[in-house]
Amino acid sequence: MQATATSAAVNFAPGDSQANPDFLAAIIQASETYSIVASQDIVDVRGLKLWAKGLPVSAALQQRLLERKLLNPIEACLMAEDGVTHFSLMEHLKEFLASDRSMAYALRPYAQLLEKQLKQIPLHSVAQLLLTTAMATRPGALDHAVQAMALAGGMAQAQSLPVDVRLAMVGGLLHDIGEAYIQPQYLDGDEPLDLLGHQHMMAHPRIAQLLLEATTDYPTTLCRAVGEHHERANGSGYPARLHGEDISPLGMLLAAVETTMGVSQSPTAPLFRASFALRVVPGEFPSRYSSVVFNMARDAREKIPTNIRVPADALQHINATLEKARLTTQALQSPTGSKERAGIVLLADDRLARLRTAWNALGVWGLAPEQLTPQDHFEMDLAWAELRLRLFELQRECMLLAESLSEAEKTELTPIWADLKVQHA
Repeated sequence: MQATATSAAVNFAPGDSQANPDFLAAIIQASETYSIVASQDIVDVRGLKLWAKGLPVSAALQQRLLERKLLNPIEACLMAEDGVTHFSLMEHLKEFLASDRSMAYALRPYAQLLEKQLKQIPLHSVAQLLLTTAMATRPGALDHAVQAMALAGGMAQAQSLPVDVRLAMVGGLLHDIGEAYIQPQYLDGDEPLDLLGHQHMMAHPRIAQLLLEATTDYPTTLCRAVGEHHERANGSGYPARLHGEDISPLGMLLAAVETTMGVSQSPTAPLFRASFALRVVPGEFPSRYSSVVFNMARDAREKIPTNIRVPADALQHINATLEKARLTTQALQSPTGSKERAGIVLLADDRLARLRTAWNALGVWGLAPEQLTPQDHFEMDLAWAELRLRLFELQRECMLLAESLSEAEKTELTPIWADLKVQHA
C-alpha cells in the first residue's frame, strides 16, 4: 500500500511502513496544543522498541521514526487524547448552521437529520488523529471539513441517490486528510498551483485512500470515494483521470462537494457561482449536482450582484485563446510519433472543443451592452474566471503528461501549452 508524493514516498504496509516527514512535522506541531501519545509500543521492523505505549510524542520520537522502518504504520500507533471529538464536531456543525452564510441557510432544513447522523458517525482513532492535526496546524481546516460533511449529507439527502447519507457525511469530513502529507507551502494558496505544486497536491487523494484502507475499518466504498474527490466525469480530474462510471457514486458526490466548497467562499452569490462552476463545462459533472446547488442558492435567497461589468476585451482574450489553441492542436495531429504524443494532442483537442461548447452556450455574444441583463453580466464574469481556470488546468495537465515524452516530442508539442496561456485583459 504505497503512494508516491513528490516530497516522499508514503507506505502504510504492515512490516514495511515508512513515516512521512511532512506528517511527522505536523504531528509534532499539533502535540504542542493537544495531547498526542503512543497508543501502543512503537516498534521497528527488527522488533526494537522505539517508543513505549503512553508516552507523548516529541522531537526525539520524530528523529527515530525518520531513521527506521516500522512494524506498523505510525498513524495506527498514535492517538489524540483530546482535540476533535463527536462533541466538538457537533459544536462546529451547529455554529456553522446558525451562521449567516448562504450554504448554512440552505442546509438548515436538514439540520435535524445532519445532527442525528453525526451522533452515529464512526470516528476512528486514526481519523480523529488526522482531524486533530489539521485543526492544530491549519486554521480553518476543521471548519472546512465540517462544512463539507454537512454539504455532502444535504446533497445525498436532496438527490435521493443510492448514496448513504451517513457515509456521505463521513466522506465529506475526511476527504482532505491526505493533505497532512503535503508540504505546507502547497496548501491554502489563493492562486492555482504551478506544475511542481500540483505534482505534490495530486498525491493527497490517493494517500488518504491508502491510509484509510490500511489503518481503519471504514468500508471500501468510503475509502475509494475519498480517493476520487478530485476526479471529473470527463477525465480532467486527478489523480487517476477517471471517466464517467469509473468514478463511484459517492466519489462523484464528494467531487461536487469539493468544487462547491471551493467556489462558495465568495462573498457574493456563492451558491449561484458554485452551480455555474458545476455546469459550465459539458461532461465534468452530472447535471443533477448543479441543479441541487442552484436550488440551494434559491432557497438561500441569494441576490445576483448588479454592479458587475466584464470588459469585452477580457472575453475576447478567452475566445482568441480557444481558437488559436484549437488550430494548433489540429495542426499537430500526426500519424507518426508515439502513442503518448498522440494522446496529449487528442486530449487537448477534445478538451478545447468542450470549452468552446461552454463558451457558445452562454448565448450572449453579439448583443449590445445595453441589451445585457445583470444576470448576463454575472454569468459572463463567471465564465471568464472558470474558462480561464480550465485553460490553465489543461496547460498544466498536458505538461505533466509530456514528461514521459522524448525531448524532441516535447519540443514539438510546446506550442500547445504556450497557446493555452490566457493574457490578462
